[in-house]
Parts: sequence; C-alpha cells; structure tokens
Amino acid sequence: MMRCVARLLVCFLLSAWPLGAVAQGIATPVTRLNDQIFVSGREVRFEQLAMSRGQPVVGIDDSGVANLLQIIGAKMQYEPGTRFVVFTRADGTLISFTVGSNAVSVDDTSIAIPFGPFYEDGQLYVPLLGLSHALGLFVHRFRGGYAFAPQIVAVQRHVGQRRTVIEIQATAPLAWRSAYDGSPKHPTFTITFPGFANAAGSTVDLGGREARKLVIQRFGPPGFPITNLSIDVMRGIKLAAHRTGSTSLDLVLARNEHDLALNTVLATPSVQVSTTPRSAPSLVPTQAPTPAPTVTPQASAPVPTAVPAPEVTDNSGAIASGSPSPEASGASPSPSPSPLEKIMDVSVIDSADASRITLSLTGPVSFEWHRLAEPDNRFWIDISQAALIGPAREITVKLATVRSVKISQHQVLPDHVVRLIIDPSQPVDVSIGAIEGAPNQLGIDIHARPPPEDAPSSGVGVLPAVSQSPQPRVAVTAGPSHPNLIVIDPGHGGNDPGAINQQYGLVESHLTLAIAQRLKTNLERAGWHVVLTRDGDYEVGDPNGNDDQELQARCDVANASGARLFISVHINSSFSSGPSGLTTYFWRPSDRTLAQVIQNATARASGAGDAGVKRENFYVIHHTVMPSVLIENAYLSNWHDATLLAQPAFLDRLAAGIAQGIKDYTGGPPAP
Repeated sequence: MMRCVARLLVCFLLSAWPLGAVAQGIATPVTRLNDQIFVSGREVRFEQLAMSRGQPVVGIDDSGVANLLQIIGAKMQYEPGTRFVVFTRADGTLISFTVGSNAVSVDDTSIAIPFGPFYEDGQLYVPLLGLSHALGLFVHRFRGGYAFAPQIVAVQRHVGQRRTVIEIQATAPLAWRSAYDGSPKHPTFTITFPGFANAAGSTVDLGGREARKLVIQRFGPPGFPITNLSIDVMRGIKLAAHRTGSTSLDLVLARNEHDLALNTVLATPSVQVSTTPRSAPSLVPTQAPTPAPTVTPQASAPVPTAVPAPEVTDNSGAIASGSPSPEASGASPSPSPSPLEKIMDVSVIDSADASRITLSLTGPVSFEWHRLAEPDNRFWIDISQAALIGPAREITVKLATVRSVKISQHQVLPDHVVRLIIDPSQPVDVSIGAIEGAPNQLGIDIHARPPPEDAPSSGVGVLPAVSQSPQPRVAVTAGPSHPNLIVIDPGHGGNDPGAINQQYGLVESHLTLAIAQRLKTNLERAGWHVVLTRDGDYEVGDPNGNDDQELQARCDVANASGARLFISVHINSSFSSGPSGLTTYFWRPSDRTLAQVIQNATARASGAGDAGVKRENFYVIHHTVMPSVLIENAYLSNWHDATLLAQPAFLDRLAAGIAQGIKDYTGGPPAP
C-alpha cells in the first residue's frame, strides 16, 4: 500500500509537468550549461550538463549522474547502443526511459514527460528534471542552479486492537533522530529526517487512543530540507521504531511493551535509539518434489525445479556448426507469474569442484534455460517477469573451468527478462532450483564435471511460491573446516552507529567493538583463532549497499572461513527506560544450548540482570551455517545498565563471561 502511494505521488508529479510540443525525431541543439547542482545539500559536479528544448539535460555517462544516484541509494542500468535506460530507486521502484519516447515507466505505470532521452553527436542525454521527478526527488530552482532532495512521500496510520502503527515511506534510505519533548502529562514524540523534503501532507489523525495527532512540518533551506514529525502521545504510551526497509519505517505506539514488537524487523535505525538488532523474515522450507543436489559450501541445496522441456529437439549439431550466442537466441521465456518480481541480491559460494550462484528474489518466477553444444558450451537462463536490481554485472566464480558469468536485464519491453550467462572453457554440468529452506532463493550450481551424455539442451522450471503449510524438513549442517576458529561480529559500525545514549556519551557500535576486542584477546589466550568481522568503525560490506547486503557480508566472513562458532555482539535499547539486563538470541533449535550456556556464564560474570534466552529470526544468526548466537549486552536506554556500560571494568566482565560460556560449550579449542 505504501509503495502504491509513493508511486502515485511520482506519477502525479510527472503528469503535472507541462508537455512541450517537440517532435522527437528532429535534432535539437544542445548548449552547455554551467548551473550548480546540489543533492541533499552536497554539490554534485556535472561535466556534460547542457540545455536542450528549454530543459536541463545531462550525458548518461557523466560522473555526476553516478554521484547523484549514489547519494540517494539508486542504481542505473544502461548498455551503450541500446534504447533503454533503467533506474532502480532505493525503495525498489523500477524506472524505465526509452530513447526517443516522451513516456517514462514507473513500475507498471507509463507517464508522459516533455521529452525522452536522445542521442546527440553519439552522446546519450537524459532530461535531468524528468529523471529527478521519477526518482521521487524534491526539486528547487534557484538562480544559477538546482537543488534536489529525497522526500517523505507517505505517512499512514493503522489502528489495531492494542496498538497503532504509523508507516513512513521515503524515496531514499532513511536516517533520523528522535526525542521526547513536553511535560510528563502531555508528552510529545518528535522524529526528524534531515535532508528530506515533505510530500506526505501536514497532519494525520491518530484517533486519540494511543495518540491524538501527528503533525508533519518542513524546516531548513530548500537545498537541505528537514522534515519533522511530531506526535501528541497519550500519557503512559510507549513507542518503538522499526526499520522495515531501507526507505521505510514503522512507529508502533502501545500501552504494553509486548505489543511494540513487529513480526518482522529488518534493521535497527542508525540514529539515536534502536529497539532491536537487524533481523530477517521467517523462512519457510520449500517443498521438494525430488532429492536435492548437493554442493559442499553450504548445507541448503537447490531443490530441482528445472525440468527438461517436453519434446525438446536435439539440435546440437546445428548449434555446433553455427555457435549462435545466447544474445542472438529468439527464444522467449515460458509464461511466468505476475506481478513483476525483483532480483534483490546475487551471491556466490565456491568450493573445490563447484560454485553456487544464489539469486534472492521477492517472489515466485518461471525460467527457461539453454545449453549450447561443443565447442561453445555456453549455458544461459532467462528469468521471465523479473527485474534486476542494480546494473548489469559480471559475477566472479572461482571454478577454473568457467571463464565468466554475467547477469543483466536482457529485456524490458515487451516483457521483463533477466538473463544469466555462464561461459565455460569446457562442458560443465549445471543444476537449477529452489534452495531448500530458503524461500524465494534460486540456486544455480555449476559443477566442474561435464553433463551426462543424454542431458537435454534446454528446459523450463519454476521457483515456486512459498508453501502455506510446508512439511518439516531436516537440515544437515556441514561441519566446520576450521574447528579452532571463532568469528566475532561487533554489531553496527560506520554509517550505522546503532543505539546512542547521549547523556552518557555511549554509542552502540563503539561498545560492541570494545567488547569484541576484549573477547578476542580472551579467546586467543585460551588457544582459539579469532576473526572479527570488523576491527574499526566501518561497514563490513558496501557502504552504499542496503541492510541485507551489509548483514550478508558479515555472514560471508563466517561462512567462508569455516568457523566453528559465530558470536554477534550487540547492546540493547528501548524507547522505555524500564527494560534491562542481558538477552542471548538463537534461531536454529540446535543452537539453544549454546545460547543458554553463554547467557548463564555472561550473566554470572557481569552481574547484570538475566533477561533470558529467546528465539528470534535475526539475519546474521539465520544466514550463518555454524552454531550462531546474538548477545544483547544490557540496555543503553536503562540508566543503571548505561552506568555499567560506561565502565571499562564492566566491559571486561562481559567479555570474560562470553569467553567462559564458549569454553563451557566447546570444552576449549581442539588440540593442535
């Protein structure tokens, strides 16, 4: 619903733009423009900024375009010589421009703009204002330039039986700060979004049970607007903020603290107060019609859903003589589900004789695959009704028999088709299918061995929808390749500080690193080898990536190392000052014992309150393959716990307790 509101707003902005009566086929002079461009308060320099048809335009390969997109978390895909330019907003909205057309596609809606992209002297230009509006940016014209800023595009309330949820949607990754104001009898909760303009209206009636009214105001200069949300909260009401996506936030108001939790919490905000560490939605095992092929790097193997196409004609002789490229194939993907599904992430796990490529999608898709005969040997997969988030790119695999793997948005019109091409140096066997226990993940296993002699040359398959009542499956966990290695993950870091207690000057990312470094020292003294996912104040993954990419990067460190244990260190926080103590979380039932042993030892050593062991679907303890736990070491929002966290001696005791718990669970490192 929020995405629909945001899309309608963009469509309104574009449709309200006056159209020019300019013929698309007539060459128009392009004159250089020396205007300044600011994005979220930062000046972005363009080398190919020009004026055409009374509007600013910019060369598509201008570094300024890349910098603009980076600031707002958007991505572009463009292949030189083609007619399409595709942008993906941070919220996943797909924007498609067509050369020579004054219609821009925003997801499934086509909107008219004054003119579309055009070539001039071999350079492709795009209209800057048309692009900025499609990206959902606020545009301010000033003498000598333009200022652009992302926007808060929707604020909606949902009233339940025991709580009110306020959904906030923006067009770029959100950062915010929050505070309580007013008197105890008439409290006001304020949340501020620096660098965001307001396109969501001025007030929202909250009904009067948990809160009376929400007021939205914009402050600051046009070049760096600030949107402020003020909520008149009823006395005794608690409030929690949950990041539900990089561009979305849910505020939950309830009288009972138990009702503040959401079923799915993807991340903690990189702001003043966070309620929980990042986590991912619960995954339901996928039904497997046949036994799954295995790949050494990870326990969950693809469930074969790619089957030979009926009555496939063996045309290997013709292919060998002509060796057509996959791009030249006229084959169309088989019919696929609707609506358009998105490929959000591409990851690789390598072993000695196989590589697995995992495509993480938003829902079920169908696909078609083809294998070329020798001497070509290429293999390609067309995924229909799918959109690739991000640009076309080469995927690095370490299999010696594979020269390259590429993925791209092969088609946008008339159908969206994503193509993945495997170019081996000799025949390789490829298996495609859903990954068991990981819904909406398509696994592509490339084996060094050649395919069977009777292997078909093409086929079709589906990544099925998640079963609503799946049968339980037994997961087989691979043993550690380095049983004397422990990976410690200091939570947050870089542009995500986690929770902050300003009164005591405490920052979660600093505390988690301090505890992790102490724990590393203790474990190494005991004979363990230890790896930290970070040893400074920085992101583990791409600083411009989304939350899941950052979390997956931490999991990749552990999974690739073959560690025996994965320990994620966090500090808890709440909008209420009441909660306190330590909590250890686990996801797999087999990890409960590890969590309980560490919880017992840490509570005993530190003297902090014991808040128990809980099962929670946090991303890093779900997507690591070894026994994994996440430890919330006291509450920054509780004055007593914060006083303890400000003392280095308390951090020493926490680290010593975790180390003792690891010893109690493992018995110590194996003998050399």
